[in-house]
Amino acid sequence: MRTFPPLLVALALAGAGIVHADCTGGTCIPGGGPTKSDCTAEFFGTGLLLNYPPHDPAKPKPKKELRCYDGDAGCDSDGALDGVCTFNVNVCVAATDAALPDCTVTAVDTASVKAKGADASALQTAVGGLLPASAAACTEDQTIGVALKLTKKGALKDGRASVKVAAGGSAGRDKDTLKLRCMRRHWPSHGFNHANHRSTPYETEIGVDNVATVEMAWEFPVDAQNEEPGASGVTATPTMGHGLLFVPSWNGVLYALVPRTGKIKWSFAAPGSIGIQSSATVTADGRVLFVDGLQNVHCLEAKTGKLLWKTSVKEIAADHVWASPAVANNRVVIGVAALADSPAAPGRLVALDLDTGAELWERRLVPDNVCVTDTSIACTDSTDCPESGECVVGLGAGVIATVAIDATGEAVYANTVGSFTFPAIGDTDSMMRIDAATGDTVWINQVTPDEQFGACELDTSIECGTDAMCDTNGPCNTKSFYHDFGFVNGPLIVTGADDGVGGTRDLIVSGSKDGSLYAFDPETGDIVWRNEILPVPVTPGFAGWGLFNGAVAFADGRFFGALDGHAAVTPVPPLHLQAFSVVDGATVWDDEIDNSWSHVDVANGVLFAGPKEEGIVYAYDADAGTRLHTFEMPAPSAGGAIVVDGLLVIPYGIFEAVGGVRAYRLP
Repeated sequence: MRTFPPLLVALALAGAGIVHADCTGGTCIPGGGPTKSDCTAEFFGTGLLLNYPPHDPAKPKPKKELRCYDGDAGCDSDGALDGVCTFNVNVCVAATDAALPDCTVTAVDTASVKAKGADASALQTAVGGLLPASAAACTEDQTIGVALKLTKKGALKDGRASVKVAAGGSAGRDKDTLKLRCMRRHWPSHGFNHANHRSTPYETEIGVDNVATVEMAWEFPVDAQNEEPGASGVTATPTMGHGLLFVPSWNGVLYALVPRTGKIKWSFAAPGSIGIQSSATVTADGRVLFVDGLQNVHCLEAKTGKLLWKTSVKEIAADHVWASPAVANNRVVIGVAALADSPAAPGRLVALDLDTGAELWERRLVPDNVCVTDTSIACTDSTDCPESGECVVGLGAGVIATVAIDATGEAVYANTVGSFTFPAIGDTDSMMRIDAATGDTVWINQVTPDEQFGACELDTSIECGTDAMCDTNGPCNTKSFYHDFGFVNGPLIVTGADDGVGGTRDLIVSGSKDGSLYAFDPETGDIVWRNEILPVPVTPGFAGWGLFNGAVAFADGRFFGALDGHAAVTPVPPLHLQAFSVVDGATVWDDEIDNSWSHVDVANGVLFAGPKEEGIVYAYDADAGTRLHTFEMPAPSAGGAIVVDGLLVIPYGIFEAVGGVRAYRLP
C-alpha cells in the first residue's frame, strides 16, 4: 500500500525570477476584472489551462476553473500519483495581452496574493519581487500544490483551492481569482495514468490477504442488451470516473453504468463495422472520449452521454482504431492501424483539439509508395525503382496500442506493429518520441531492420528485392508472409527507476511480438536493456500472434506481462505469466497460465490475468508470484480487470456473442 504525504495543501517554492511577458495567444488568464485594468495582473503557467465547465461547441460558456487528476499529464506538473496536484501558478504584471486590447498598463505599484485552501505566501513573495514594475514582468517556476482530502471513513476525495491576486497601477485596480481542483483518479483510462502503468496506488480494500473471499456483486451481460444475436465481447479495459463505470462493447455501444448496482445510467450507440474495441477515456473536467468501429472519435459529456463533437480519423476502408484516446494539454492523440493484416493499411498518429475535435496534426508512419525491388526507396512510379520494379502503396506501421505521454504533456511516446501481408517498412517495428504540439519526430528507434519482399533461396536470412541482392545465394524468391514483428502493447514511462548501481534513470518500456521486452532511454531512444525471452524468428520466420500481445503493467519496481506465443522454435517454451525487474528486465518470477491476450493489471499487490482460450481470470500475489484465486467467467477475458474502492470489475468476451462485465466485492 502506498502512503500519501500529510493531506494538507503544499506549496513548492523555486525562487522569484523575473522575465518579460508576452500574453498573446492565450498564454495568460485574465481573472475577470474590468477589461481596461484586467492586464494589470494576470495568471499564467505551463499547463494552466482552464477546462471547466467543459467546452460545448453548440453552447460555449466561459471556463472558470482548472480541474486536474492527481498525476495528470500537463496539469499536475510532477506527474506523480502522490495525493497532490502540483499546479504551475505564476503572475504577470503590466503585460500586453491581445485578449485585452483596451488594457494598457505603464506601471504597477502594488500587488497582493491570497489563497483559500492553499498557502500563497511564496507566490506573494515572488510577486513582491517584481514591484514596482514599469514594464511587463512575471514570476517564474512557482507551483501551488492542492492535496486530495480524506473523508471520515478514510476515503480520498477532491481537494479545492482558490488563489486571488489584487493589483494596482496606472490602469487602476485589478482583482483576479483562479480556481483549482485536484481530483481523485479512479480508473479514467486504458493505462490508468498517462504513463500506462495499469496499476493503482489508491486501492486499500481488496488485497493479497482477502481477494480469494470476494463475491460477485452484480453482472452486466452485454448480450442481454442486444435485440438480435451478435458480437457482445468487451475486450477493452473498463474505465471509471465522475461516478460512472464506462464499458465499450463489440456491439457498438458505450454503456455508462452505476458502479454500485451495474444498472445503465445512459448508453451511446455508435453502430458500424465491428463495434468498439478500445477503452473510453475520462477527463478530469467531465468529458469521455471513445472511438467507434467506423473510426469516429466521439467526445461526450460524461455524466449525461450528450454528444459534444464527433470527428472521423478514417482515410481508407482498411483503417481501424484499436488504441484508446490519450489526452493532455487539451489535445487528444489517437493511433490508427488496420482492421486486420489483410488488407493492411498505412499507420498514422493523429492529434485533435479536445474542445472542438479539429485536427491539429497528423504523423504518417510509412512512405506513400515504395519499390517492390527495394522497399527502402520511396517512389512515384517504376522509373524510381531498381530494375524498373513495381511502385506500390506503402502499408504497415500501425499504432495499435495507446500512446504514453510524459508529465509535461508535451512528449508522446508511441510504438508500431508490422503485418504478415506486407514487409516491415518506414517506421514499422519502432519506438518513437513525438512532439505533442507539432507531431514532429524527436527520435525513433526501429528495433528490426526494414524488410524486403523476398528472401534469397540459398540463404533465407538474407532479405532481397532483386536477384542481384543475393549475389551467389540467389535467386530472390518472394515471401509467402512477412515478419509481423513490432509492438501491440503501449509504452510505459518509468521515472526514477533503479539502475542497479545505486542510482536511478528514466525508462520507456514495451514488449514486442518479436519475443523481447525492451527498455529505451526517453531522451535519446537508445536501448538501455533488453530481455530476449524467445529468439527473434529469422527470415522467413514471423511472429504469429506475437509473444507480448496484451498490455504490460508496472508496479513496485516490476513489470508484469501475460505472454502469448510466436513462431520461434525453442526446446523450453517460456511460462506465460512473468514478472520482470526494472533494473535489467530479467525475469523475477514466472508461472503457467497458458497462452494469453490479457491486459495485465495490478491493485494493492494483486495481479490479474488469464488465458485466451478459457473463461478464467487468475489473481496472483504480484510480489511472490503465487496464485491466490481463480475467477470463472462466461467467456475468455482479455480486456483487463480494474479495482476501485473495493469494487473489482472484470470484462469478458472476445469474438463471441457472449460478453459483458462482472463486478465483485468483499462480503
